[in-house]
Amino acid sequence: MAKIIAIINEKGGVGKTATATTLAYLLSKKGHRTALIDFDGQGHSSIISGVKNTNKLEVTINTLVRRLVEDEPLPPPESYIFKTKCEVDLIPSNTQLFTLERNLCNVDFREHILTRYVDTIKDSYEYIIIDCMPQMGTPMINVMMCADSLIIPTQAELLSAQGLAELLKHYQLIQKNSNHRLRIEGILITMDSANTILSAQVNDMIQQGFADKVPIFNTRIPRSIKVAEAVLYHQTICEFMPENPAAIAYEKFVDELLAGEKNKTAGRSA
Repeated sequence: MAKIIAIINEKGGVGKTATATTLAYLLSKKGHRTALIDFDGQGHSSIISGVKNTNKLEVTINTLVRRLVEDEPLPPPESYIFKTKCEVDLIPSNTQLFTLERNLCNVDFREHILTRYVDTIKDSYEYIIIDCMPQMGTPMINVMMCADSLIIPTQAELLSAQGLAELLKHYQLIQKNSNHRLRIEGILITMDSANTILSAQVNDMIQQGFADKVPIFNTRIPRSIKVAEAVLYHQTICEFMPENPAAIAYEKFVDELLAGEKNKTAGRSA
């Protein structure tokens, strides 16, 4: 049964999609059966994964959720899942997802619709990664109700770091009252400019403000224009330029994530 990891932050432009697509790629590269759900109406994970003309797709995650709401049967996964070059199974998205909040407003148990969909595919994977939209609302509550754990990318800039406190409040409410298994894997600092005073100050602020509340990954993802350039070629930075410092950092981040999982499993066994 899959572990479901959501890549989430209420602020945009912090590296959610780069982290989600790269994490899915690296997990698949390491031999783990991996699915990636694009749960953002911008469809950026779908575009990076090589999907063309996303707004012409007949079946997206929005379509699947709507069918569940209307008690209609789901199409077979092989008819809509997009298999990437690195063998990640992508459930794509497009701008139709922006209507989800409105479409769920009068639905009973609307916070569990995404869980109902994921339940239909989770036995086929070891990991399901969810790339989230950058605002809180019913769709994001769906994600937190569905996920086993959260990774929170945050840019090494003041406004990005300040948004963490609000996200943690939402996490604590859902974890305490509804999804008791939900955990935060860690805060991942992205777009880090290690040699700047601003980056150092923000990193210190994150450590002082949150280290006693949630884990913070030791690995930091450095800023690199090549991450954005890789999108032009529908690739993650690890595919496009594996020797780039950002690609190397993402490799270390995934190793750190998996090592943490192994240690938790060993601790439970003991």
